[in-house]
Amino acid sequence: MTSRGRASHVQPRPPSTGRPRKGVRAAAPSTQRVRAHRGLEARRRRLPLPARALLTLSVMILGAAVFLTASGGIGPVVASLGNSFADAFNKLVATPNPSPTLAVATDAPIIAAPTQPYTNQPQATLHITVPVAVVGTTATVRVYVALQGLSLTPVGEVAVGSTTQVQAQVDLTKGRNDFSATVVKDGVESPQAPVVTIVLDQDPPKVTISSPANGASISASTVTIVGTTQAGSDLLARNGANGVTTTGTADANGKFSLTLTIEQGSNAITIQATDPAGNETTLTLTVKQGSGTIQANLSASTYQIRTSSPPSSIQLRVLVTDPTGAPLPGATATFTLTIHGCQPITNVQTTDASGRATFTTPLTCTYTVGTGLATVLVSYTGFGNTTDRVPMNVVK
Repeated sequence: MTSRGRASHVQPRPPSTGRPRKGVRAAAPSTQRVRAHRGLEARRRRLPLPARALLTLSVMILGAAVFLTASGGIGPVVASLGNSFADAFNKLVATPNPSPTLAVATDAPIIAAPTQPYTNQPQATLHITVPVAVVGTTATVRVYVALQGLSLTPVGEVAVGSTTQVQAQVDLTKGRNDFSATVVKDGVESPQAPVVTIVLDQDPPKVTISSPANGASISASTVTIVGTTQAGSDLLARNGANGVTTTGTADANGKFSLTLTIEQGSNAITIQATDPAGNETTLTLTVKQGSGTIQANLSASTYQIRTSSPPSSIQLRVLVTDPTGAPLPGATATFTLTIHGCQPITNVQTTDASGRATFTTPLTCTYTVGTGLATVLVSYTGFGNTTDRVPMNVVK
């Protein structure tokens, strides 16, 4: 009898347990699977690259140690390696030590610039301000000077006191003196202060008057004096005739102009120039107002004397005017009368407010026919002298 759908000679298949039944041999894996499996196992057993390198180095060191042990040199090598490892360890754990930098004592001091850089004194005082940080310390101020065309050179040191203000006395050399300073503290010097210049000038300024000329006549009531001197010089002009003064200053080119009033007659004007360093020069300029001369106009009561009927007296008159043509009072008039046959007659008078003077003389001598002359000499301080004359004739 047969079962449903299955041949009787076929045995039923037992349930699979993953293992071959006893007595049944499992089929061998293929060649490809074996190779892949072996490669995977080899990779699993192989050491990482760093480990292999360390293993190689260890083998080399072991070999070297065996050699050195045999030759007796292992001691120095071990000591050297110990020192090297110790040094390396100390460097790793040591506190960082920064490299030194350039030390600066403090900021630069400041030298106060003088109000007037020119002086005629051979010494000067520098007023120096130092930083607060060095006040009350052992710091000093080192002063430098450079002359024209030369570099800065130290010329002295001044101790810093209890304030920020330090004074230094310095000697000056004729011409330009450029000063600088530094602060020195604990052997370290600060940057230099900005340069301050002082000029030593001991030469008086030269004054040249271009107009008016000395002794010139001025028709106006004022005179303008034009000239040149050292740039920046102060000028003062004073008219001795009236006491009037005026001042001015020479410009950057040394040019100046001064105007002041003048009086009739001669005016002696004193001009004083003081340069920026304090040196002085004085000169005198004289000018005259108007034409510069006075005028005298002489007249007589008669110009002809008759021996047959001579006059009892003769009167001489003079009118004196100043350089502007105005009557000049106070002038001295010296009259002289010379008549042929008589001795000369002389008399001195002073002009009045109208500028007039009069001289009257009697005629007591014996006349002879001939010529005569009446003259007047007028003098006035500041204007000089002038004369005039008129003829006198003696007839029958």
